[in-house]
Amino acid sequence: MENAAADSGALNESIVFLGYFKDLPDPRQQGKVLYPLSEVLLLCLLAVLAGGETFADIARFGEKKLSLLRRFLPFCDGTPAHDHLGDIFAVLDAEAFQRCFVSWVAALTGAPADVIAINGKTSRRSYQKKGAKAPIHMVSAFAARQRLVLGQVKVADKSNEIIAIPALLDMMAIEGAIVTIDATVSACRLR
Repeated sequence: MENAAADSGALNESIVFLGYFKDLPDPRQQGKVLYPLSEVLLLCLLAVLAGGETFADIARFGEKKLSLLRRFLPFCDGTPAHDHLGDIFAVLDAEAFQRCFVSWVAALTGAPADVIAINGKTSRRSYQKKGAKAPIHMVSAFAARQRLVLGQVKVADKSNEIIAIPALLDMMAIEGAIVTIDATVSACRLR
Protein backbone atom coordinates (compact mmCIF):
# COMPACT_ATOMS: atom_id res chain seq x y z
CA MET A 1 0.00 0.00 0.00
CA GLU A 2 2.82 2.38 0.92
CA ASN A 3 4.67 1.50 -2.31
CA ALA A 4 1.57 2.23 -4.39
CA ALA A 5 1.23 5.65 -2.74
CA ALA A 6 4.89 6.43 -3.42
CA ASP A 7 4.53 5.33 -7.06
CA SER A 8 1.41 7.47 -7.42
CA GLY A 9 3.19 10.50 -5.93
CA ALA A 10 6.20 10.00 -8.19
CA LEU A 11 3.95 9.66 -11.23
CA ASN A 12 2.15 12.88 -10.32
CA GLU A 13 5.45 14.72 -9.89
CA SER A 14 6.71 13.49 -13.25
CA ILE A 15 3.49 14.70 -14.89
CA VAL A 16 3.95 18.10 -13.24
CA PHE A 17 7.59 18.26 -14.40
CA LEU A 18 6.70 17.34 -17.98
CA GLY A 19 3.86 19.86 -17.92
CA TYR A 20 6.40 22.68 -17.68
CA PHE A 21 8.09 21.40 -20.84
CA LYS A 22 4.96 20.70 -22.91
CA ASP A 23 5.47 23.83 -25.01
CA LEU A 24 9.17 23.17 -25.63
CA PRO A 25 9.51 22.85 -29.42
CA ASP A 26 11.00 19.61 -30.69
CA PRO A 27 12.72 20.49 -34.00
CA ARG A 28 13.38 16.87 -34.95
CA GLN A 29 11.54 15.44 -37.96
CA GLN A 30 8.49 13.80 -36.40
CA GLY A 31 8.58 10.71 -38.64
CA LYS A 32 12.14 9.98 -37.57
CA VAL A 33 11.75 10.45 -33.79
CA LEU A 34 12.66 7.24 -32.03
CA TYR A 35 12.74 8.70 -28.52
CA PRO A 36 9.90 11.12 -27.63
CA LEU A 37 11.09 14.33 -26.01
CA SER A 38 9.02 13.68 -22.88
CA GLU A 39 10.85 10.37 -22.37
CA VAL A 40 14.25 11.98 -22.92
CA LEU A 41 13.49 14.79 -20.45
CA LEU A 42 12.20 12.40 -17.79
CA LEU A 43 15.23 10.14 -18.26
CA CYS A 44 17.56 13.10 -17.82
CA LEU A 45 15.74 14.40 -14.74
CA LEU A 46 15.79 11.07 -12.94
CA ALA A 47 19.38 10.31 -13.92
CA VAL A 48 20.61 13.71 -12.72
CA LEU A 49 18.67 13.32 -9.46
CA ALA A 50 20.43 9.97 -9.07
CA GLY A 51 23.82 11.66 -9.47
CA GLY A 52 24.39 11.54 -13.23
CA GLU A 53 26.54 14.38 -14.52
CA THR A 54 27.21 13.51 -18.17
CA PHE A 55 25.30 12.10 -21.12
CA ALA A 56 27.21 8.85 -20.58
CA ASP A 57 25.95 8.72 -16.97
CA ILE A 58 22.39 9.40 -18.13
CA ALA A 59 22.57 6.71 -20.83
CA ARG A 60 23.95 4.19 -18.32
CA PHE A 61 21.14 5.06 -15.89
CA GLY A 62 18.59 4.52 -18.67
CA GLU A 63 19.99 1.08 -19.49
CA LYS A 64 20.01 -0.05 -15.86
CA LYS A 65 16.69 1.51 -14.80
CA LEU A 66 14.50 0.90 -17.83
CA SER A 67 11.87 -0.96 -15.79
CA LEU A 68 11.67 2.00 -13.39
CA LEU A 69 11.33 4.46 -16.28
CA ARG A 70 8.52 2.38 -17.79
CA ARG A 71 6.45 3.02 -14.66
CA PHE A 72 6.12 6.61 -15.88
CA LEU A 73 6.19 6.47 -19.71
CA PRO A 74 6.27 3.65 -22.30
CA PHE A 75 9.94 3.89 -23.40
CA CYS A 76 8.93 1.50 -26.24
CA ASP A 77 12.34 1.77 -27.91
CA GLY A 78 14.33 1.80 -24.68
CA THR A 79 16.56 4.75 -23.93
CA PRO A 80 18.99 6.62 -26.19
CA ALA A 81 22.75 6.15 -26.14
CA HIS A 82 24.90 8.98 -24.81
CA ASP A 83 25.78 10.35 -28.25
CA HIS A 84 22.12 10.34 -29.28
CA LEU A 85 21.25 12.26 -26.08
CA GLY A 86 23.85 14.85 -27.03
CA ASP A 87 22.37 15.14 -30.51
CA ILE A 88 18.86 15.62 -29.12
CA PHE A 89 19.90 18.37 -26.72
CA ALA A 90 22.03 20.04 -29.39
CA VAL A 91 18.98 20.75 -31.56
CA LEU A 92 16.75 22.05 -28.76
CA ASP A 93 16.20 25.79 -28.42
CA ALA A 94 18.38 26.57 -25.39
CA GLU A 95 16.45 29.69 -24.41
CA ALA A 96 13.07 27.93 -24.61
CA PHE A 97 14.47 25.02 -22.57
CA GLN A 98 15.81 27.43 -19.99
CA ARG A 99 12.45 29.23 -19.69
CA CYS A 100 10.72 25.88 -19.08
CA PHE A 101 13.35 24.83 -16.56
CA VAL A 102 13.29 28.13 -14.68
CA SER A 103 9.48 28.01 -14.49
CA TRP A 104 9.61 24.48 -13.07
CA VAL A 105 12.29 25.37 -10.52
CA ALA A 106 10.40 28.50 -9.47
CA ALA A 107 7.24 26.48 -8.86
CA LEU A 108 9.18 23.74 -7.09
CA THR A 109 10.97 26.06 -4.71
CA GLY A 110 8.06 28.37 -4.07
CA ALA A 111 9.78 31.34 -5.71
CA PRO A 112 10.08 34.23 -5.47
CA ALA A 113 13.21 33.69 -3.50
CA ASP A 114 14.13 36.06 -0.71
CA VAL A 115 17.55 36.90 -2.10
CA ILE A 116 18.78 36.19 -5.61
CA ALA A 117 22.50 36.58 -6.15
CA ILE A 118 23.67 37.33 -9.69
CA ASN A 119 27.22 36.31 -10.51
CA GLY A 120 29.28 35.69 -13.61
CA LYS A 121 31.90 32.99 -14.07
CA THR A 122 34.14 31.88 -16.89
CA SER A 123 34.15 28.12 -17.52
CA ARG A 124 37.59 26.64 -17.04
CA ARG A 125 39.26 25.13 -20.08
CA SER A 126 36.48 26.34 -22.38
CA TYR A 127 38.76 28.26 -24.71
CA GLN A 128 41.16 27.31 -27.49
CA LYS A 129 44.37 29.24 -27.95
CA LYS A 130 45.03 27.96 -31.47
CA GLY A 131 41.46 28.15 -32.73
CA ALA A 132 40.97 31.60 -31.21
CA LYS A 133 37.82 30.35 -29.48
CA ALA A 134 36.91 32.64 -26.59
CA PRO A 135 36.15 31.08 -23.19
CA ILE A 136 32.52 30.52 -22.25
CA HIS A 137 31.28 33.09 -19.77
CA MET A 138 27.99 32.48 -17.91
CA VAL A 139 25.85 34.66 -15.67
CA SER A 140 23.90 32.74 -13.01
CA ALA A 141 21.03 33.58 -10.69
CA PHE A 142 21.34 31.79 -7.35
CA ALA A 143 18.49 31.60 -4.80
CA ALA A 144 20.37 31.94 -1.53
CA ARG A 145 17.71 30.53 0.81
CA GLN A 146 16.96 27.53 -1.41
CA ARG A 147 20.65 27.06 -2.31
CA LEU A 148 19.67 26.53 -5.94
CA VAL A 149 20.68 27.96 -9.30
CA LEU A 150 17.48 29.37 -10.79
CA GLY A 151 18.87 30.08 -14.22
CA GLN A 152 21.91 30.82 -16.33
CA VAL A 153 22.61 32.65 -19.57
CA LYS A 154 25.71 32.61 -21.71
CA VAL A 155 27.30 36.00 -22.21
CA ALA A 156 27.53 36.70 -25.92
CA ASP A 157 30.99 36.88 -27.46
CA LYS A 158 32.46 40.38 -27.35
CA SER A 159 29.85 41.40 -24.78
CA ASN A 160 29.74 41.64 -21.00
CA GLU A 161 27.65 40.60 -18.02
CA ILE A 162 25.70 43.86 -17.94
CA ILE A 163 24.05 42.92 -21.25
CA ALA A 164 23.27 39.33 -20.14
CA ILE A 165 21.79 40.15 -16.72
CA PRO A 166 18.49 41.68 -17.97
CA ALA A 167 17.92 38.64 -20.20
CA LEU A 168 18.44 36.38 -17.20
CA LEU A 169 16.13 38.42 -14.96
CA ASP A 170 13.41 38.52 -17.63
CA MET A 171 13.19 34.71 -17.51
CA MET A 172 12.44 34.60 -13.80
CA ALA A 173 9.54 35.55 -11.58
CA ILE A 174 11.42 37.68 -9.06
CA GLU A 175 8.72 39.97 -7.71
CA GLY A 176 9.39 40.64 -4.04
CA ALA A 177 12.94 39.30 -4.16
CA ILE A 178 16.12 41.20 -3.40
CA VAL A 179 18.57 40.90 -6.28
CA THR A 180 22.26 41.31 -5.58
CA ILE A 181 25.05 41.66 -8.11
CA ASP A 182 28.71 41.10 -7.26
CA ALA A 183 31.08 44.04 -7.11
CA THR A 184 33.00 43.17 -10.27
CA VAL A 185 29.81 43.34 -12.32
CA SER A 186 28.90 46.67 -10.71
CA ALA A 187 32.41 47.99 -11.32
CA CYS A 188 32.14 47.08 -15.02
CA ARG A 189 28.98 49.11 -15.30
CA LEU A 190 30.64 52.18 -13.79
CA ARG A 191 33.41 52.24 -16.40
